[in-house]
Amino acid sequence: MDDIKKVLKKFIIDNYLLGSQDVRLSDDDSFLEQGIIDSIGVIELTNFIQDRFNIKINVTDIIPENFDTLNNLERYITKKLKR
Repeated sequence: MDDIKKVLKKFIIDNYLLGSQDVRLSDDDSFLEQGIIDSIGVIELTNFIQDRFNIKINVTDIIPENFDTLNNLERYITKKLKR
């Protein structure tokens, strides 16, 4: 499988940062605090993750601890894939 964080970073840059190569997105940058992803973006990101990684995301799992940084997302997806 592709590196989870690499796949997520590409999706976020392509879809929310308009593919800008000049953007520096670190693994701990908050998507919400930096205005990278809004509430609609979270829904799009959730759909992408479910489709790409073939996992089911519960609404109760869509919280900053799981979805607000690349590190949080990678940790969450890794945990879901092990189930």
